Amino acid sequence: MLSPVRVLDYFSKQTRLLFINERSYVVKDYASEVGLLKWYLIVTSNLAVRIYPFKLNPVDRLNREVEFMYKADRCFQKPEIFLVDYKRLKLVREFVRGTIYSFNAPPGVHYLIGKNLGECHENGWFLGDTKASNFVVIGDKTYIVDAEQAVNEFNIRYAAWDLLVLISTLSIEGYLRALTNNYPRILDEVLRGYFEGGGRLLEVLKILKEGEFKLLSYILIPFPLNIVYAKKLEEAESLISG
Repeated sequence: MLSPVRVLDYFSKQTRLLFINERSYVVKDYASEVGLLKWYLIVTSNLAVRIYPFKLNPVDRLNREVEFMYKADRCFQKPEIFLVDYKRLKLVREFVRGTIYSFNAPPGVHYLIGKNLGECHENGWFLGDTKASNFVVIGDKTYIVDAEQAVNEFNIRYAAWDLLVLISTLSIEGYLRALTNNYPRILDEVLRGYFEGGGRLLEVLKILKEGEFKLLSYILIPFPLNIVYAKKLEEAESLISG
């Protein structure tokens, strides 16, 4: 049985590859029905909306992505944008040839993803949609290829949301493998990278352990990994607090 996250990921494909003179480009259509379906399902979730300012309107999503790709510094690597069509609500960008980030990535890659996310947050950028498949790895560089919900507005709850979504999608994507002993190591690498990247991990941990975020962790992270996740948050908080 497919998980809700995998179903959403499958039906949210709103991009296609374009080949011109032996070069590959990505054409993204913000008004496509599948893209609208994805964000409609998320935006109509009251719990998600109370935490993060999602946008459904295609114009808003296009503007958010363009602003992030052009303006976000000290964050992830970003593909080059070649064309923005505001009339047809399409964007043409570089196709990043690399490995899609996943649970199977080496420990150093998990650390880099966490570090880059911490750098984004410390510089006031929050992504909203941090599922693992939105990141591509080339050597020691990590690219973000989807930022249509990114905002440049500091809010520690947005930081907690980004970190939770990243960990939850890793947990679901690699569930069977995560049941082995490597799951705690991956969490350690992501959290350590986030902290060393400048992310306000102690503040974020306090939020992740409370109220809506605690409830979401039991919904978004499958059992028994959610128990391991909760223990890892406690360990990380104790370690940082000294």
